[in-house]
Amino acid sequence: MVIFAFSCFGLLMFLWLSFGGPIPLKPKGYRFQIAFPEATTLADEADVRVSGVSVGRVTGLEPDPAGNRNLATVEIERAYAPVHKDAKATLRQKTLLGETYVEMTLGRSGQPTIPEDGRLANGRVEPAVELDEVLELFPPQTRKDFQRWQANSAAAIKGRGQDLNSALGNLAGFSESGADLLTVLDRNAATLQDLVANTGNVFEALTRDEGQLRAFIADSSDWLQATASQKEALAESIQIFPTFLRESRATLSRLERFSVDTKPLIDDLGPVARDLRPTLVDLRETAPDLQTFFASLPAVIRQSETGLPALSKVLRGLRPVLDATGPFLAQLNPVLQWLQLQQGTVANFVTMPGWALNGTSSTQNPNAGGHVLPQLIVTGSQTMVSRTRSPDNRGNTYQAPDALNNDTYRQGFNIIPNFDCKTVGGEHKPTRQSDPGCVVQRDFSFKDQSGHYLRVLSSDFKGGSRGTR
Repeated sequence: MVIFAFSCFGLLMFLWLSFGGPIPLKPKGYRFQIAFPEATTLADEADVRVSGVSVGRVTGLEPDPAGNRNLATVEIERAYAPVHKDAKATLRQKTLLGETYVEMTLGRSGQPTIPEDGRLANGRVEPAVELDEVLELFPPQTRKDFQRWQANSAAAIKGRGQDLNSALGNLAGFSESGADLLTVLDRNAATLQDLVANTGNVFEALTRDEGQLRAFIADSSDWLQATASQKEALAESIQIFPTFLRESRATLSRLERFSVDTKPLIDDLGPVARDLRPTLVDLRETAPDLQTFFASLPAVIRQSETGLPALSKVLRGLRPVLDATGPFLAQLNPVLQWLQLQQGTVANFVTMPGWALNGTSSTQNPNAGGHVLPQLIVTGSQTMVSRTRSPDNRGNTYQAPDALNNDTYRQGFNIIPNFDCKTVGGEHKPTRQSDPGCVVQRDFSFKDQSGHYLRVLSSDFKGGSRGTR
């Protein structure tokens, strides 16, 4: 029984505190008084707030003995006490139903404070503006219209309180979406103005020909009747629509994943697209020629009906000739490749005869022109054939393609690169008139070979592999 009594007492205490009741035997906090000019809706235990944060409560209301005011005693939590004398206070309403609370500021730090059980100066209390006072600013006719609107609104929402609550609950989301819509409309204000103006033109055009408007309304009625006759099919479509939405949602999800996977590819294609732009510009210039080409293409196709079979016969007849050409080209290709390597020497061989034959000299016959052919003859100890190499031998039968343009001259050797310098003790620059020095020819490359002496090899023209010498 005792436990039940304590349980009931605890429950009542919880309900009492939940509805703003004071805790019994609780010590009093910091209190002072505020005199409001009008506080008809202010009640005990009303909130005292600073910038929307509750900092205390109203503990009592009584008439002000010193004047026509309502004297409210407020209790401030210790964390916000004491309140400075330059604080301000006024009454605010939480809802349209008139629930009132005290809104105030705590004052500036460093200013004198209100003593315990003191009173805020009347000059620091701002008058509250009630809704009825706002309505009194309007003329009588406007107030009557407002009253009539309120009565019609009451009749409209009668029995639809739940719907109104639901609409108010969704008002926040609607406001955000409406803000986005209004932002877009504001950004396109000129277009919206044109739309409104054109709407007026549309209605003007509709009212200009009432007969056509009447026919349009009749046709709309027929369309609605036809739709009503197919209500079962329409109902089936509406039933299928959720399934369509689910499938569409799944498709869009897969499409989103595909777009994420494809984004790197699109990013990589960006430079390619930029590089492709000049090509497309050039292609636009060739478009007339391509158009002419494709226009004449049907005639070519007609001629090819007889030309392609004839060409096929020619190609089949050339097969033995091409088979016989293969071995010849296999022998010719290395020669051409060697000539390419020696192209500088070949060019000199082609150009020198004309220059050499251009030489002239006087003769005993004054009426005849004499021609001379310059010759360069080198003689020495190696002029005659010998079975052994003498110490001053500097021969090089297989000169590199750039032997005459070699850097050895610029390096101070002043001699054509030699095959080797074994007989003269290795490479060295000229030391005296009888010792011209010696420098070894560097290896050069041809095809897959590298060395002093490169051999020209035949190759299998068909297979492309190296053959024999």
